[in-house]
Amino acid sequence: MVIKKTQKHIVIGSIFLGAASFSMAETVNTTATVTVQNAFNLVEATPFTVGTIRATADPAGTETATVVIPADGSAPTAATSGAPAAVSVLTAGTPATYTVDSAAGFTSLTLTLPAAPINLTAAAAPPGTPKFTLGTFTGYITSGPNNGTAYAAANLQTDATGAVSFSVGATLTTDAAASTSPYIDGDYTGTFPVIVIY
Repeated sequence: MVIKKTQKHIVIGSIFLGAASFSMAETVNTTATVTVQNAFNLVEATPFTVGTIRATADPAGTETATVVIPADGSAPTAATSGAPAAVSVLTAGTPATYTVDSAAGFTSLTLTLPAAPINLTAAAAPPGTPKFTLGTFTGYITSGPNNGTAYAAANLQTDATGAVSFSVGATLTTDAAASTSPYIDGDYTGTFPVIVIY
């Protein structure tokens, strides 16, 4: 009789152990998403202008005169290498200003300005009229962590919101090529690229 009771206990214990090890499992498939935003906004806030000047080119193209529009917004300066080239500032010009937004916060951007001068010409100028060149482009940071410093590699950095602003200055030079007539009154225009790499 003792043996039979022991056997009953073993069988019952095995049943309970089987019930305790039984479990259920469910699976759900989760979608993972990442959003890429490499685009940002670059806006020209104010255009570049040399202002209003009186200018005389050297007909031989030997001597030149210049007007420097500093990127930091300080007063333009005029200089002449020698007569008969001459230039005088009547109304001061201003650097171009730009804003960047929608970039990542505290990120360094690269500013690329023209390495070679561009031509400024008058649409209605007759043949032989001298042109101007615009060159020696410079940048100046006007907001963000490096506000108030000249642009150099890796220092155009966005703020916490992903924004930064800067200005661009350049030097206007009278024609260094031979010409047969004086500058005419009117606007002399040209375009130059400003590239920001994110």
